[in-house]
Amino acid sequence: MFKRKARKKPADEANFYIQSSKDKPGLMERFIDDHKGRGVFATQPIEQGDFVLEYRGQLLSADKCQTRKYSEMESTFLFEFEWQNRHWCIDASIEDGSLGRLVNDNHKSPNCTMKKIIVNDQPHLCLFAIKKIEIGTEIDYNYGDSKWPWREK
Repeated sequence: MFKRKARKKPADEANFYIQSSKDKPGLMERFIDDHKGRGVFATQPIEQGDFVLEYRGQLLSADKCQTRKYSEMESTFLFEFEWQNRHWCIDASIEDGSLGRLVNDNHKSPNCTMKKIIVNDQPHLCLFAIKKIEIGTEIDYNYGDSKWPWREK
């Protein structure tokens, strides 16, 4: 009889990749087109509920984030959220080789959702699959209710 390999809990897996500052294998960056730019695609199946990627960048208070000067392109890499009754921002505007910053918006039928994971008393934003993702599928999530210019195209 074969023993099935124990599956890591998604939160434990997220914690592991957060602490290693590395992306999980099984994903690749690919250029899509001039309108959408680059995206992230699955190179192996991802099960519903699995940890997918961390949205890595510099953690800033919302006030600090608002005082910085960003181009229109750079501002698309800012992720604002609440934690401990304060407003925060992850600034992923600097090209660092991480894949999380390249995941595109899908407000109609996303395959991932963003969740906060606290590691060493610091918030980290991580994507988790909300449905099974097949090989070759683009990883995406809903950026929220803002009026993003690309949604009108």
